[in-house]
Amino acid sequence: MPSTDPGLAPSRQDRVVAAATELVGGPLGSFARVSRTWQPAAAVLAALSSVFISLGVAEKAHCLLYGWKDPDQYWHMCYSDLPLSLPGVGSHATPYLSSGASPGEPVVTGFATWFIGLLVPSGRTGSVHQQWFFALAAVAVTILLILLVVVTAATVPETPWRAAHVALSPVLVTAGLVSLDLLGVLLASLGLLAWSRRSPALAGVALALAALARTYPLVIILAIGIVAWRDGHVQRFARLALAAVVTLLVVLVPLVVASPGSGRTDPVFSAYVSWWDGAVSYGSPWLIPTLFGRELPVTVVTMLAVLGWIAAVAVGATFAMGPGRRPTVAQVSFVMVAIVLVTGKSVTLQSVLWLLPLIALCGLRWRDHLIWASVEVTAFLATWLYAAQAFDANRALPGRDYAIFLVARIVAVAWLGYQVWRGPTAYPPRRFQRAPEASR
Repeated sequence: MPSTDPGLAPSRQDRVVAAATELVGGPLGSFARVSRTWQPAAAVLAALSSVFISLGVAEKAHCLLYGWKDPDQYWHMCYSDLPLSLPGVGSHATPYLSSGASPGEPVVTGFATWFIGLLVPSGRTGSVHQQWFFALAAVAVTILLILLVVVTAATVPETPWRAAHVALSPVLVTAGLVSLDLLGVLLASLGLLAWSRRSPALAGVALALAALARTYPLVIILAIGIVAWRDGHVQRFARLALAAVVTLLVVLVPLVVASPGSGRTDPVFSAYVSWWDGAVSYGSPWLIPTLFGRELPVTVVTMLAVLGWIAAVAVGATFAMGPGRRPTVAQVSFVMVAIVLVTGKSVTLQSVLWLLPLIALCGLRWRDHLIWASVEVTAFLATWLYAAQAFDANRALPGRDYAIFLVARIVAVAWLGYQVWRGPTAYPPRRFQRAPEASR
C-alpha cells in the first residue's frame, strides 16, 4: 500500500540526500507516493552496494596484478589481509585442530578464511594463489555486504533507506576488502535484528558467533543488557545471555579439547593471547607517544585498552539511564563501540565497518557520515605512507605527521558519537521541501 508519509522519503529529511537526488530528478515531490514496505529499498541498495566493492577491487588493482609484495603494497596502498595466506590457509589442514594450523584469528574468522582457501584450485602458488584467494574473498565480501544491507533495512522497516549508510559508504572502498570483518558485522547485525523482533535466544546465538569473529559484539551485548535493565526486560536479556554462553561453549569446548595445544599455546585462544601480549599498533591513540620517541610499555597499553572497555560500560549506562533520555539499543551500542574502538591497542582501518550498521540504525545525517568518512579515507592513505617508513623513510610520511591523521580519525569518531548522544534529546531532523513550483 503506497504512502505519502514524508518520513519514508530521505530526500525530504536530509539536505545531502536532497542534493544528491538532483542527479536523478531532484527530491521527492509533494504528491509522490512511497512504498510502505522495506523490501524495495533493500533490493535497490543491495544492488548498489556491489558497486562500492567493485571500486574497492579497483583500488587494489596494482597488488591484484603484481602480487602483495613489500614495499609496493604500501606505496600503492593496496595492502589486504585477505591474500596473505595466514597459517593453514590454502592447505587442507583444519585450523585449530591440526598441528601448525593456527590462523591467529578468532575461530569464526579463521574457519571462514580456511574455507575460502579450500576453494582455490590446487597447484596455484605465489601471486597466482593470492589472486585466486583475493578474487574468491571479494565475492564472499560482496555477498556479506548485500546481506548486511538487507538485514539493516529489515531492522528499521519504517525507514529502510537508512541502510544506504551501509550500502553507499565511501569507507567500503578503502576498508571493505582489507579483511573479513564484514562477516562479524553481519552476524552482529543479525543479533540486533533478532532482538528487535523479540527473539532473544536467536539474538544471543548470532551475537556469540559475531564475538567469535571479533570482540566488538561483546560491547553490543552489554549495551543490550543496559537498555534491557532500564526498560524492565531483564528476563528477555537473560535468555539472550544464556543462549550466547551456550553457543560459545558449544563452539569452543570441542575445539579446545581437540586442539593440539594447551593453555596459552592453545591455537583457539592464540588471537587473544597475542592481543594481550602485543604492543600498540596503527590507529591507536596510545601510539602517539611512540611517534614522538617515548614508547609506552606493553603492560600500560594493555591496561589502557582494558580501561577503555570499563569506560564504555560506564558511559553507556550514563547515556541510557540519564533523565529525560530514552536512547535505543543502537544508540547506546554506537557510543560504547566507539569508545572501545578509539581506546584499543590498534584501531585498524577495517574496524570502521563495525560502525556502519549502527550509523544507519541511529539515523545519523549524511553530512556527519561524510565528514567522518572523508577523514577515514584520508587516514587510510596516511597509514600506508607511514607504514612504508620501514623501506624508505625519505619517501614515507613522518611519524609526527601521521599523528595528525591519527588524532583527526579519533576526533571524527567522537563527532559521530556526539551526534548520537544528542539525538534522544535534540529536535528531530528538520524536514523540508522545496516550494511546490520547484518540486519534481
